[in-house]
Amino acid sequence: KPMLEGYDFHYLQCRFIREAMNDFANYRPDDLTVALVDAIIAGAKTTRTAFMDAKSDFDLAMGGRITAHGAMHDACVSVFGILRSRYRKDLTSLTAIDRLPVDDKTPGDTLKRGQAMSSLMGKLPNPPGSLTPFKAWDTMDKTAFDVLVGALDTKLEAFTNETDDYEEAQGNLHKKDREMEDFIGAALAQGRHQFEEGTPQREVIDAIPTVPATQAPAKAVITVATSPAAGQAHLEGNANHATTYDWYRKDPGDADFVKVADDIIQKFLNLTGLAPGAHD
Repeated sequence: KPMLEGYDFHYLQCRFIREAMNDFANYRPDDLTVALVDAIIAGAKTTRTAFMDAKSDFDLAMGGRITAHGAMHDACVSVFGILRSRYRKDLTSLTAIDRLPVDDKTPGDTLKRGQAMSSLMGKLPNPPGSLTPFKAWDTMDKTAFDVLVGALDTKLEAFTNETDDYEEAQGNLHKKDREMEDFIGAALAQGRHQFEEGTPQREVIDAIPTVPATQAPAKAVITVATSPAAGQAHLEGNANHATTYDWYRKDPGDADFVKVADDIIQKFLNLTGLAPGAHD
């Protein structure tokens, strides 16, 4: 989460810089066009989505590995104890059973333990006094045991693959974050040197946040609400510590508000094509 918080803040800063460039044609940090900065923002969003998808797959693979590991370990412990008891009068078989690995702290160790036990179970004679092959209990014969071995093997392989994908996505996220951070530093420095204090350009650049918000936004307040012409509305609002805004509208006769602007950084909203009557 902390890594994404920094990434998301840099993404937000790029959006602010893009809006400043859109407002002022003479502000072009690193000689980039608005379209090129849009591409940086779009690439950052795509990279973030790919990272989140890879993380979800990684988390699911980890959950599958943990579940399969627990089931295999429990089966190994239980079956091993029953093996020793059932073959206590067959010293040859008991000697082989006692040579099975029992120290399995990792999923990989448990897989090796299960594989060794499966191999031995396939070679042991029937338990003393029994006419049928060894079965720990009604639902735990060698076939059932092998199902657990195969499940853990499959989950371990899936976890390894998803770990590789996750680490690659994480590396791409770090790389994109460094690219954004480099551009942001250059854009702010170049803007402050290009425009003098007191100019509209400098005011906009100085308003770009340089540190993440440390507290939740205060209540939003609409400070301007005018209708420049029929069917039009101009709204301005603000909330202390806010960085982006959602706008909701309820038209005449509507029972509920509908979101009409999502996650925008501008503190104003222009609407057209409104029906006559009072709008909230």
